[in-house]
Parts: sequence; structure tokens; C-alpha cells
Amino acid sequence: MPKKVLLVDDDREFRTVAAIVLETAGYAVVQAEDGFVALELVRSEQPDLIISDLNMPLMDGRVLCKRVRADAAVARTPFVIMSTLIETDGGVLTDIPADYFFSKQTVFSNILPQLKDLLSD
Repeated sequence: MPKKVLLVDDDREFRTVAAIVLETAGYAVVQAEDGFVALELVRSEQPDLIISDLNMPLMDGRVLCKRVRADAAVARTPFVIMSTLIETDGGVLTDIPADYFFSKQTVFSNILPQLKDLLSD
């Protein structure tokens, strides 16, 4: 059974391309366009990994990550933040309790080894 990834981004084109990369790598992908939808899917789909954009309308990735971490049922789910605001070397935003950060300027397929590491724990 493939690992399930919840991909959260308000940019439909980015989600589509990222989902293709993830599915080609063998992951099952569930998509959400904002943090509110994602929070519902975290509870109903119980993904193995969450990848979320930082800046989105309604509920951004920062708030989503904090809400996931506050929910004991899903708090240990690996959480990845992606943003154009993150330096290309994956600089960390210290107020967000995510497991990994990467720049959206990074070629998405280049982060697959880090995702595999997060899912192997």
C-alpha cells in the first residue's frame, strides 16, 4: 500500500505538477486548496505526510501546521512547509513546528529523498 501524502496549495497548477511527481515516485496523493480543507482531510484521510504551502488565503500553512501539532490524533504526522519565501537551501522558519522546509524554486523531484527519510521513521 503506497504512503499517502496530503498536498496543500492554493495554486492548482503547482498542485497538479507536484502530484504527478509524487505519484510517479509511488505515493498516493490527496489534494487541498487551503488549510481549512486540509484540516478536514488530515482527520478523514489520515495521511502519512503533509506538504503545505506557507502563504494561502483563509488558513495558511503556519496555522495549519500548528493546528495539526495541537491535535493528539495526528500530531506526529510529518509536516513539510514549502514557500517562495524560503531560501533555496531550505532555511527554517523558527516559529513553525514543521519537520522540513523547502523553497518552491527547488525542483520538486529533488526533495523526494527527504520525503522518503521523513516517512521511514
